[in-house]
Amino acid sequence: MRTLILFLLTAMLATAAEHFDVVRKSPFWRDQHGTLQIEDAQVCFAPKGKGAEARCWSYTDIQHLDWVSPTRLDLLSYEDVAWKLGRDRLYRFELVEGELSEAQFEQMRTKLGKPVTDRVPAAAPAGEEGLPVKQLKTFGGSEGELFLSPEQIVYRTDAKEQARAWRMDSEVESVWSSDPYRLEVHVYEGSEGAFRQPKVYKFELRSRSTESSTGA
Repeated sequence: MRTLILFLLTAMLATAAEHFDVVRKSPFWRDQHGTLQIEDAQVCFAPKGKGAEARCWSYTDIQHLDWVSPTRLDLLSYEDVAWKLGRDRLYRFELVEGELSEAQFEQMRTKLGKPVTDRVPAAAPAGEEGLPVKQLKTFGGSEGELFLSPEQIVYRTDAKEQARAWRMDSEVESVWSSDPYRLEVHVYEGSEGAFRQPKVYKFELRSRSTESSTGA
């Protein structure tokens, strides 16, 4: 039922543009206030202020989308940043009010047709039992539950920006286990670098896994 409702909401949103008051955040320059418009064929940012020019990206011009939180969306373009030695330009938008809904992000995800980073997974998949895990990272980690199904892999955690949801058909490269207490998920995610490889998420299982795998 939830899938059907999400599909209907996405279909309705696809016919109408969505507007959000946002701030484009920049670590080195002054923040820009403006409007982010999500349309059927493109995404546009119109800065406020006299003489400010709007920027629009068709979905073929967008390299990657990162849904960081309900109030933050990162857009990675194909534009080169000369002073960063040709690294691709990242646009970081924070909503001033309101939230980007799951249906609205799903509309963008469908139009993009590429792997995305979804850090705002919905409620735990119905009827699925989560595996208590710890995500292993070089500096710190997080604790949560891992849900695996033929359609997706979901990592739910209270740790800020560390939750994930990956689609098996387009975002998961492989699932690998070296022993009954370890699990690796290799996924496609965007980055600002010129050379990309699947990103590896390592999990330590709190209880013994009944089976291990060397690929998916």
